[in-house]
Order: sequence, then structure tokens, then C-alpha cells
Amino acid sequence: MRIKICLSIPIAIGIIFLSACNRNTVSLDYTNAKNEVEQLGNLTFRFSKPLVKDSLLNQWDSTEYIAFEPKIPGRFRWEHPDELVFSPSKPLLPATTFKAKFNGDILQSTGYGKISKTDNITFHTADLILENTNVSWILQDEHSNTALPQLDLIFNYPVNPSLLKEKLQLTVNGQTVNYNLQTLSATNKISVRLLNLKMQDEDYEAKISIDKGLVPEGGLNGTPEKTDVRTYLSSPLVLHINSVSTEHDGTTGTVKVTTSQQIVAPGISSFITLTPTVKFTVEIQDDGFLIHSDHFDVAKSYELAIAKGLRGRIGGILKEDYNGNLAFGKLEPSISFASSKSVYLSRDGQKNIEVKITNVQKAKLVVSKIYENNLLTAQRNGYYPRETRNEYIGEDGYYDQGSDATSGDIIFQQEIDTRSLPIYGNSRLFHFTIDDKLPDFKGIYHIMIRSTQDNWVRDSRFVSISDIGLVAKEGKEKILVFANSLKNANALPGVNMIAYGANNQVLGMASTNAEGVAEIAYSRKEFAGFTPAMIIAKTANDFNYLPFNSAKINMSRFEVGGKHINST
Repeated sequence: MRIKICLSIPIAIGIIFLSACNRNTVSLDYTNAKNEVEQLGNLTFRFSKPLVKDSLLNQWDSTEYIAFEPKIPGRFRWEHPDELVFSPSKPLLPATTFKAKFNGDILQSTGYGKISKTDNITFHTADLILENTNVSWILQDEHSNTALPQLDLIFNYPVNPSLLKEKLQLTVNGQTVNYNLQTLSATNKISVRLLNLKMQDEDYEAKISIDKGLVPEGGLNGTPEKTDVRTYLSSPLVLHINSVSTEHDGTTGTVKVTTSQQIVAPGISSFITLTPTVKFTVEIQDDGFLIHSDHFDVAKSYELAIAKGLRGRIGGILKEDYNGNLAFGKLEPSISFASSKSVYLSRDGQKNIEVKITNVQKAKLVVSKIYENNLLTAQRNGYYPRETRNEYIGEDGYYDQGSDATSGDIIFQQEIDTRSLPIYGNSRLFHFTIDDKLPDFKGIYHIMIRSTQDNWVRDSRFVSISDIGLVAKEGKEKILVFANSLKNANALPGVNMIAYGANNQVLGMASTNAEGVAEIAYSRKEFAGFTPAMIIAKTANDFNYLPFNSAKINMSRFEVGGKHINST
């Protein structure tokens, strides 16, 4: 009896120990970071127990809870107390396998000491595949009557043509044929022209063979097996519709029609009918034509009819009417400014900025002030707002906690419901009414609008709000600057002008006279850094700038030679 009691003591201790271990461990119950994942998509990690308080939910966090190898730029967000979401800031590398390693920071707000079921978490983006092919007869040049077959190889990722050539073999009617690469840089569509094929009234059977191991541009995994695809090259005397595809950017719908030979442009619109009827334009391409229209409704389907009799440039004729259905499907979320180059807003104007927003209900607005002495640096290298004290978004999307330098500071942040923004055609209008918290520090503004859900959906731009309009003319030893009001075009006297060189050094200063003209004298130096690069204009209550690299005007189309004494 005593022996049994002695044996039961270590068993009880073991049970208590295991129970304590279980209470101190949290497990990963679910993740979509497995098998094949999309290049752009959020990764979700759901745990068996809550790990954070409700006060930390729905906030972007720069803490690296999970380390990925290869590294993925992005941010984390707690969607629920037991659910962590990682949102990449740019597409994942193509055809690449990733590993996930969970760091201890994920348990920093808990009493748990370990996470189970997190070993060997791997996932990968899709392998490189040949998605489609198109074969068409192409004239060798504008003045030639001889055409060659062009084969377009369409991949799901960009491919380096030189790497493809090492693994590509083409046969026509069972015989190996030579070819010339027409595409010289990495892209999804690689075009090759087949040599020594006669233009005669017959169809050819072609076979495309690509050896295994082909790696896409930027990817790490090669194709796992050899690719063999059969296609047909139709007779040059007959025009065929090879394929029809659609896309929509939220404003304009495009229908791409690929054909077996180049199309005769004049009168092509008369052969095309869309039902329901919409206004459209046609753009001729080497492998067919594009139908563009701003009136395509993404929620509707259309019927495309192409009448027989449509002619190709080498004599082929469409023998039968073509009829097909068109649909655009659901649009991908996107945010973009309507004009990426426009910078200036009138201080006394309506201050509206056009933004294209597609399938994004909630967005975050981040407005920064870029300081005067940092304008050149921000123009060259870009500006990336530091949304929290210890991090900012780098050019490649990574988040750096070690740098103290910044070109500006955030002065305004707000989450907005995009449906509340006024509609302007197919876009929305953002009204710039920002309370500047740093009015004494002269500079311009940087605006970033991004989705609150998908970190990669965003756009940004620089904005200058001023009534000072500037025109500058650079001479050998002086710069003439003209300042006029943007509101009424009147000359602006007393505007202080500063000329900066490319090295951010002051080259000279002057003030505008009663006619709004300032003459900035400077001495040229042999060093490239002293080349004029920017004009700063400011008064007691206004500020503007003129960067030379983005505001130059090509004078070749203007008569700038001056008055001739004798016209003969």
C-alpha cells in the first residue's frame, strides 16, 4: 500500500506540470499563410487565446511580430484580440517560397511563454506558367509587302528574354525553326518572329517547348517541369479573331481583340457593334486592336459583334461574323491622384484635389509639412511620413526604427469614409482644409491617402498652397524671376527670392520690384553642385517654390530668337 502511494506522487506531479505548461502556452489555430498565396493579399494568423486588449485593435503596428524570409515589407494589425493580420506594402516576390518565424514580441502583452504549432510555416507565390499564346502575321516594316509570323508568349510574371532563349525551342509542322527575339527587356509578353516561313494559303501547326528551371524576373523558384504547348498559325489569306479580353481601371474600360494579322485602320469602327450601345474609340496595335470607352459600366455585360469583311494588312479577310459577350468583373481596390504631376493649389481658390478611389470604403489621410531647407532632398529622394514616433515608411516599403532624420512632420491625420467625399465624374474631390500646426515653419505639403485595410493600396503627392505664381529664366550670371498673383495675375512686389543650387547651397537672393521682377545675381562655379536647382519665394504670409528639374519648359517650339533687323 505504501508503494502505491509513492508511485502516485510523481504521476500527480507530472500531471500538475503538464497542466501548468498547457496554461502557459498559446497555439496557432489558423493561418492562410500556407501553400500558394496571392502576391497582394493580407496574411491572417488566428490564435487559440486572446493576446491583446481591445484598445490595441485596428491600429497599424510597426512591431515585427513575425519575421519572413525572404523579407516582406509591410505592417501588422490586430483585427481581433486573437487575430493578427499582416498587410504587405508591395507585391510579394514572384515564384518564391517564404518562411515565417514568430518572435517573442507577439506575447509581450500576455503571460504566455510559448506559441505552439508555429514550426515550419511556409508558403509560396504561384510558379511561373505560360498563360497564353498569340500568333499573328506581322509586316517586316511599313514599306514591305512581306510578313513574318510573330509568336507572343504571355506569362503570369515578367521574364528575361535572354534567359527564355536558353530554354525555348520552336517547331512548325514538326520541323525546328529559327526565330528572332523582338522583346529586349523583361516583361510578361515576350514576342519572337519565326524565320523562313512562306506566305502561302495553309495553316501551320506550331509547338512551343520550354525546358524546366526558368526563373521569372525577381523570383527564386524555377519552373518545376518542362512546358509543351501546341498552337496554330492560320493562313495569311484569312483573318481570324484569336481572343478577346477586358479590363477596367475604374474610369475607362478596354477591350483587347487579338487577330491573326495586322488590321487595316481606316473604317474599322464601322465593323464593330456594342450592345448596349456605348461611344468608343479604336486603337490599332500590331497584334489586333483596342476598344476604349469611358461609358463601359463595370456592373453590366455587353455583346461585341465584329462584322465579316474586316480586312488585314496582308490581304486576309474575316470570313464570318464574330459575336461574343464581354464582362469586366469586380474591380481591384485602388487609390490614385488624378494628376500625379500637378503640385500647385491657389491659396484663394477652392483647394479641391481630384482622387480616383475604387472599392475602398475607408481610407486614412496623412498630411505632412515639408520644411524649406529639405525641399530639394524630398524632391530627389521622396518623402515618407513617420506615422508613429519610431517608424516611417521607406521607399521600398520597409519600416525603419533607427533613423532620426526626417524632411518634415505630420501635421494632420484622419480616417475618412470615401463615400462622404463629393463625386466628380468618375472620381472624388478631396477639399484641402487643413489646420497647419506649424505655420511659422515655411514649406509645402505632402499628402498620402491609403486604405485602412490593405497597406499596398495608397498614393501620395506634394502640394503647394500659395498665391505666388513664378516664372524663372536662367542666364549665365543671373536668374530673372517673375512673380504674379495666381488669383488676378497682378505683379507682386516685395517677394523675397532665394536661389538654391543642386547641393542645397544658397546661390543668391533678391526681392521683386514694383513690376514683380527679381534679378538674382550669382557667380558660376565649376562644381556641378552649384548649378541652379530651385527658387524659393516667400512673404510674411505666403510661400512657394519652383523646382527646376520638374518645371522646365522646352523652348524648341517657341520663337525665342528675338526681332530680326532685316527680314530677308
